[in-house]
Amino acid sequence: MRLSVLGKADEDETHQDSVWTCAWSPNSDLLVTGSVDESVNVYHELDGKVKRHHNYSGHTLGVISVDVDPSGEFAASSALDSFIRVWSLQDHITKDVIETPPSETWAICFNPASDTLQIAAAGGSSNGISLYNCDGSGTPVSTMSLPAGDEKFKKDRFVLSIAFSPDGQWLACGSQDGTVAVFDVSSGKFLHLLEGHFKPVRSLTFTPDSKMLLTACDDMHSHLYDVEHASLVEAFSGHESWVLSVACHPSGSCFATGSSDSKVKLWDMSSRSCAQTLTEHSDQVWDVAFNAAGNRFASVSDDKNVALYSFQQ
Repeated sequence: MRLSVLGKADEDETHQDSVWTCAWSPNSDLLVTGSVDESVNVYHELDGKVKRHHNYSGHTLGVISVDVDPSGEFAASSALDSFIRVWSLQDHITKDVIETPPSETWAICFNPASDTLQIAAAGGSSNGISLYNCDGSGTPVSTMSLPAGDEKFKKDRFVLSIAFSPDGQWLACGSQDGTVAVFDVSSGKFLHLLEGHFKPVRSLTFTPDSKMLLTACDDMHSHLYDVEHASLVEAFSGHESWVLSVACHPSGSCFATGSSDSKVKLWDMSSRSCAQTLTEHSDQVWDVAFNAAGNRFASVSDDKNVALYSFQQ
């Protein structure tokens, strides 16, 4: 298995500041990115290069997280301005704008199993998760709270990251204190904690079979958990600084991580070892993502670059 660099966005088509987040459309070659420059870009591949397809504005502070819904019709972005904006990728019209209390939204993700367009938001200082229907109501249809801990350390429970399992059964979130919590989506019930991290968990992703969860943490490790049994299966080390992002290949055969050491690493799930290290970026790599077909990969960074790679098994 190997990642090969295809190219980057041209300087006049890239963001004007750090790029913090990226997500592929599940049924096209569109790549959505969000930046500290308060904008969202949509790119597509043309002759092996990343070409800008559209630019969305509307946020008044840096964009923290983006996602694309399972149909590929809508994209969403959350920002430091505490707004979640939902956009049409077809006609570029804003479908919904959700205002949340200050510091109570961070990472976002669409529900892959909902009959309606539904988005989950890592609740930041609210110490939980909020679920919203993108219907203009602006109020959560459900909230899931982390179990009560020591009140003294409540501020350290700031919820940063979030991920649905592909089958829609589970919802996981990661917090600033290293807490990783798993909830049952249908009931909203807290199930259990996944233990092992003690620093901020910046990113989460389930394996395609929904049985395992991968994490990215400031402790310089990525963990693999058995979700149902709440057990740590493997701890992956090799980065020289914070691990900021993690993405699993659609086949489940490997996963990739991005780090503040400016490197991207590709990991083999069968051998539980690092298969490749890439040094395409010159600054922190905030997000990484495989496309649904598994033949393309993207990484974004504080160096303002959006890098595109091909993947071969």
